[in-house]
Amino acid sequence: MAGKLRIGFIGAGGIAVGHYHRLHDTGKAQVTALTEPSNASLKHFYQHCPGADTLPIYTDYKEMLRKEALDGVVILSPHTVHYEQINTALNKGLHVLTEKPMVCTIRHAKALIKKAEKVNRTLMISYQRHYEPQFRYMRAQIQKGALGEIEFVQAVLSQEWLRATRNTWRQTMELSGGGQLNDSGSHLVDILMWMTGMKVKEVTAFQVNFDVPVDINSTLAMVFENGALGSLSIIGNAPGWYEDHTIVGSKGALYLRQGLGLSQQNAAGKPIKVRLPKYNKNPDNNFVDVMLGKATPETPPECGLRVIEVTEAAWKSAAGGGKPVRVP
Repeated sequence: MAGKLRIGFIGAGGIAVGHYHRLHDTGKAQVTALTEPSNASLKHFYQHCPGADTLPIYTDYKEMLRKEALDGVVILSPHTVHYEQINTALNKGLHVLTEKPMVCTIRHAKALIKKAEKVNRTLMISYQRHYEPQFRYMRAQIQKGALGEIEFVQAVLSQEWLRATRNTWRQTMELSGGGQLNDSGSHLVDILMWMTGMKVKEVTAFQVNFDVPVDINSTLAMVFENGALGSLSIIGNAPGWYEDHTIVGSKGALYLRQGLGLSQQNAAGKPIKVRLPKYNKNPDNNFVDVMLGKATPETPPECGLRVIEVTEAAWKSAAGGGKPVRVP
């Protein structure tokens, strides 16, 4: 075990299990302490992470940071506490990998980017799509000009979010900071901009909350800085998961359909054979390699800033009855 990076978990809920195993699979890092106030969450974590029940447990993350010798932390807590926890960890000289969304306000995103630079520590977001071959292929095709000028993008995410997260912190505004758009939807806001390299200029949005305090269904019409149009729909009251992406350019198009895979067309509409890259990285092993100085972050905090800029604009637009809102 000697010489491995020491990682503390702030939160040990359901998603922590995957992070635990991915970190240990690197052979270069180990989880050495946990902060988790919920006995139910700990029980689930122990069941799926054999041996983890010997780790020191804290109910207050600040006590863990004070008492444990750590190299980095993984933040797996409710969204609205991310800012304070990331800031505190960076001030302690620790590297940080946080679950999405990075933060819930533009002001907090900008502050954390400055802080990470000032203390010379890594801050990353666990946006796993950056590492998935189909999204890397789409980004590479766009970067090399195979699609020409991007003119239209579309993404849809359907999920049983309303039903699956009822009576949890995710539907409590004080803890989640917002609904499905700020949660699973964060992934799609991010990946549209990461794949295309385009920034959103203006958003027109409508949202439905149903009987809960946070947004469940959202539809966004977007104008990008290069003039391209975009459509994003996040549906939280669907019967199950479905995801779908479209990118149309002046020289071709890409279509990613759940169950059908990725297809590509040239300017004449003829199919192009898609050869996906072999790539088996993920946010956790990238985080470890970055801490060791062997890689650059694939999911830097600037992605978190871009996402909350679009998300805040969508919230403002929806609150204003669908009035267009400029993205800062």
